[in-house]
Amino acid sequence: MKNFLTLIQFLKSNFSIGNEEELWIEKYFEKEHFKKNEIILNSGEICQKLYFVEKGILRTFHINQNGTEFTRLIVKENEFCTILLSFTEKVESPANIQALEDTDVFSIRYSHFKDFISKSENARTIYTHILENFQNFQIKRIEFLTQFSPLEKTGIFLKESPDLAERLTSKIVSTYLQITPETYSRCKKKLPT
Repeated sequence: MKNFLTLIQFLKSNFSIGNEEELWIEKYFEKEHFKKNEIILNSGEICQKLYFVEKGILRTFHINQNGTEFTRLIVKENEFCTILLSFTEKVESPANIQALEDTDVFSIRYSHFKDFISKSENARTIYTHILENFQNFQIKRIEFLTQFSPLEKTGIFLKESPDLAERLTSKIVSTYLQITPETYSRCKKKLPT
C-alpha cells in the first residue's frame, strides 16, 4: 500500500476529514516522483492532474514570444499545484509545470477529483479552500509585480521566503520577480544584512 500519511496529516491538520475520506484519498491519489528540472506538463497540453507536493518544489512558468521566461507560481512542500484553467476547463495549458528539485507528489486525476468532491462535503471544503487561496494569491501577485520596485520586490521575497531563496537559482527567482538575474544580484547586495 502506498504511504499517504503526509497528505492525510496535512489535510487533518487543516480541515475536517474522516476515515471514509482517508480511504478515498488512498483510492484516488497516486504517488509520483519527478527528477530535478523535469517538465511535468508542457504548455499546449491539457493539465489532467492536481498535485500536492510532499517533498521538493514545482513551478509553473510560460515563455513569451521573445523567449523570455516568466515564473508564475512556486510551490513547495504541503502546497497544491495545477494549471487551474486547464485542469477545470479541459483547455490547453498556457503554462508549463516543472520540478525544480527531485520532487515527490501525490496527484489526482480530474475524473477522480470530481468523483471525490461529489462524495464528500469535506473534499468540497478543501477544494473551495484551494480556489480561494489561488484567487487571493493571484490578486496579491499582480499587486506585488506592479506596485514595487525591483529592490522592494527582492527585499520582500527574501524576507517572506528565505527558505526558497536558498533552494532556487538566481535565474528562477529573477523570473519570478520579473527582473533580470543581474538586477536581482544587485538588489540583494543593496539590502541590509
